[in-house]
Amino acid sequence: MIRNVLLAAALLFAAPALAETQSAKHATPEPSAKMATEAQRLDLNAATIEQLMSVKGFNKTIAEAIVKGRPFKSVDDLSARKIVSGSVLTPVKDQLIVR
Repeated sequence: MIRNVLLAAALLFAAPALAETQSAKHATPEPSAKMATEAQRLDLNAATIEQLMSVKGFNKTIAEAIVKGRPFKSVDDLSARKIVSGSVLTPVKDQLIVR
């Protein structure tokens, strides 16, 4: 009898913790679209001239300057180093990454 009472008390105290664990499992967000596209982004430190030329607004001269200017610490280095103007970089910034 005492054993059953202790078991019932233990379950009552553990119930909120179990509920939080269960809801945490279901509350885990699905990978976002941003995370999925990160793999598709063009790495400025590894892309070929041809790959860089496929970016809207980038021509062969810009692609060659990017390759020559490596390594980059961030995508913003392109405008900071005056390789690409901010007006050209802003629309395509989400297509680029530095790894």
